[in-house]
Amino acid sequence: MLLHSDGALSPRQPDEVVAAVRGLVDGTCAVTSEIFAAQMEFATPVCSRAEEAVEALARCRGALRAVGQPAAAVAVHPAAGLGDFRTTTSARYDTIRADLAGFLRTPTAAFQVHVGVPDQVTAVAAYRSLRHHLAVLRALAASSPHWHGRDSGLACSRAAILRSYPRTGVPPAFRSWAEYECRTEAVLAASGMPNHTYLWWDLRPRPDLGTLEVRIMDAQWSLVHAAGLVALVQGLAAAAADRPPRTDLPDAVLDENDFQAVRHGLDARVVDGDGRRRPVRELAAELVRDAAGAQRGLGAGREEPLHGLLAAIAGQDECGRQRRVRADRGMGGLVVDLADRTGTPLPAPTAPRPRMRAGVG
Repeated sequence: MLLHSDGALSPRQPDEVVAAVRGLVDGTCAVTSEIFAAQMEFATPVCSRAEEAVEALARCRGALRAVGQPAAAVAVHPAAGLGDFRTTTSARYDTIRADLAGFLRTPTAAFQVHVGVPDQVTAVAAYRSLRHHLAVLRALAASSPHWHGRDSGLACSRAAILRSYPRTGVPPAFRSWAEYECRTEAVLAASGMPNHTYLWWDLRPRPDLGTLEVRIMDAQWSLVHAAGLVALVQGLAAAAADRPPRTDLPDAVLDENDFQAVRHGLDARVVDGDGRRRPVRELAAELVRDAAGAQRGLGAGREEPLHGLLAAIAGQDECGRQRRVRADRGMGGLVVDLADRTGTPLPAPTAPRPRMRAGVG
């Protein structure tokens, strides 16, 4: 989120900042505006390792800092009021704005990860497996406990906002590429939307890119944690190519899993692929180990970004940290903290000029 000097969402149209940052990164990432004017999106080039992706993001954040634009990599601005936003204009964004109308009421930001798949069979196997793990990914990335200046009581308030949008949430089950195409065509026909990029499921195939796109995770200020999440998604997809799931959990069960993760984050309990209700921290540790094995199979040292996830699983989650910061420093202090941790700090407030006192001797 692009910020004003006082920590509020930036009221400016982002074109000038986008152009300046784009010039500094020189093709390292695709730098674009988003539907909300107070947002900027960084899309990394194709990367084989998680470290490469976050190094590209680090350069983009450095460019923001160089042009003097404060920002915070947050899923929801913790203090922005309901309806406190401006939008940008493009053919796509105009279509979305007309479609969503009053549902489009609070800016949200995700940490989206694409993983390349070589063919349709592999894509379906990885999709089915990742679909089961979405609640764990939600919990690991959950970092938006505050909204509209209040504690939402949730680990991921971003999810509560997006749940009101159409064509979002837990993606449908399918066991073949033909079934995916049939399901997609039916939804597009019902919605009147022009193509599959208007399906905003938490996980979706991107046949135009040859990838699966994981969309469920909150934006991350920590590049170390972001690298771990990238390595986890990539490792789980690679593992699924060799061991696709035997069964598909019902949509209603996955919906409940997601609610538990939205509400409780890493302290949630969810149903695993065998139908057992288990602590998310326990499941997450297992998935990290599975992903580490798959990453080692892809090359030496590729599992290293996952070590930080194990530490996060065992410790206090980001939501707890933010609540502690707010309790100690207030909401304004929390916004400053998030901008500082993103690496694009807010400017120091200007000290008031001392008043001159006139007197007689």
